[in-house]
Amino acid sequence: MPRTFTAEAIVLATYNVGEADRLCVLFTRDYGRIAARATAARRVHSKLGGTLLPFLRIRADIREWKGGYVITGAHRHVSCMRGNAVEEFLAAAEVVELLLILLEDGEPLPELFDALTEALASTSVPPAFHAARMLHLLGHMPAIDATAFPELLEQERRAIALWIQIGQLLDVSPNMLSSVSALCERVLRDHGNRKRRVPEVRQAFAVAP
Repeated sequence: MPRTFTAEAIVLATYNVGEADRLCVLFTRDYGRIAARATAARRVHSKLGGTLLPFLRIRADIREWKGGYVITGAHRHVSCMRGNAVEEFLAAAEVVELLLILLEDGEPLPELFDALTEALASTSVPPAFHAARMLHLLGHMPAIDATAFPELLEQERRAIALWIQIGQLLDVSPNMLSSVSALCERVLRDHGNRKRRVPEVRQAFAVAP
């Protein structure tokens, strides 16, 4: 018998399927990452079309059917996009791309879900720092010491460690931002084995990180 459930979710990505369907990659708070199909979501009068969009937090009604998932209803919880449209979109894309590379299907990670929710709604913390914290929660961030950050002062390393552990960011210097960004890229190259697209898009739009 098909199982139905309701999940708090963030839409990581969407793909067009068939003539009018939409395949959504969801990161849910209680069920982890799942891929679910929304039938006829791309039709003009569909109630799902404006809700199942990347970077939105939603409450989704999901039905498990024949080894897959189908979205039967969805309501927008809150829009995660704020401020300058291009800058906010690229900041969200930078954080979400990390999860698309590293998240495994079906593994509940509520603390990571909360960190992503905060990252998408943030307008003050650079995306690289959110990426570093999520890499830490995924178990991929190395120790914040002189080996990982030889170019930083000890107090700067302590500030980064405090942020990734408890989400408290006291200060961000240009050196800290550059070092954290570089380390995140190295970690993703080691684990993701693919080149990230967001830095190239940022350069095309001339948007600073």
